[in-house]
Amino acid sequence: MTPRDLFLAVLTIFLWGGNIVAIKIGVHEVPPPILLALRFSLTTLVFLPFIRMPERGKTRLLAEISAYMAMHQVLLFFCLRMLDGSTMSILLQSQILFATLLGLLMLKEKISLQTTIGLSVGFIGLLLTLGGPDISRHPEGFVLALVSTVSLALCYIRMRQLKDIRPATLIGLMNGFAAPAAIIFSLVVTPKDWLHLDQVNWINVGLVLFYQVAIVSYSHILWQALLARNEVAKIMSLVLLMPVAGILLSWALLHETLHPALIYGGLLTLVGVAIVTLRRMPKYQAVAADTAL
Repeated sequence: MTPRDLFLAVLTIFLWGGNIVAIKIGVHEVPPPILLALRFSLTTLVFLPFIRMPERGKTRLLAEISAYMAMHQVLLFFCLRMLDGSTMSILLQSQILFATLLGLLMLKEKISLQTTIGLSVGFIGLLLTLGGPDISRHPEGFVLALVSTVSLALCYIRMRQLKDIRPATLIGLMNGFAAPAAIIFSLVVTPKDWLHLDQVNWINVGLVLFYQVAIVSYSHILWQALLARNEVAKIMSLVLLMPVAGILLSWALLHETLHPALIYGGLLTLVGVAIVTLRRMPKYQAVAADTAL
């Protein structure tokens, strides 16, 4: 890997970590259902010119994946109304643990002793994070966060069956399928809030939407390009820096404090994820870019 590609890979990881901060800011300005509806709709419009419709079978599969992605996003946005960004940065890593378990249950994949140890260590780490102050105040946030990561894991499991779809098409169609449902959901859950959008801080909301629609979306395309010209193992090992990036950015920009339970639980979770990820590295090439974030 060249120094340039290493820099771009680390930059992408920090952009993904910054997405947690962006969502955290956004959901305190606009109700989560409305923010999601705006994000999905704007992303669809931006990528509409680049969409190349795939075969009918793949289109149906994309619609199913979009449903899982939308569920993940809805729960993630609601969670960040309750939990710290640093906490979510750790909990999101459980997606790899759940994806491994779902691969065992749905795809009949075999898991080795090393993977079993990694899963055990990772889930023990998740249990330790329950001692954090924000999770103690909002245990429902912890539950929603885990359901959100399970939805994301299901998204990844199904994405393994997608091949030869350009990243811009994938982003455009996934958001396009999710946008109508998100708009309807927001009109049902928060109908009156649409009438008060003139009272929100549109500078903050505009920056959040620009970050998610433009910067985060482009980062996924950049990540695919990095995977195409570098060894997958080297690139994917850097994904383990994502929670570190999220925690550092939450501390620097949101002025969050780190509780010992989060530190120790987070470290154990990351160790477990590292064991599973490094063991299963080649199998994750097709779903390396986190298009669901």
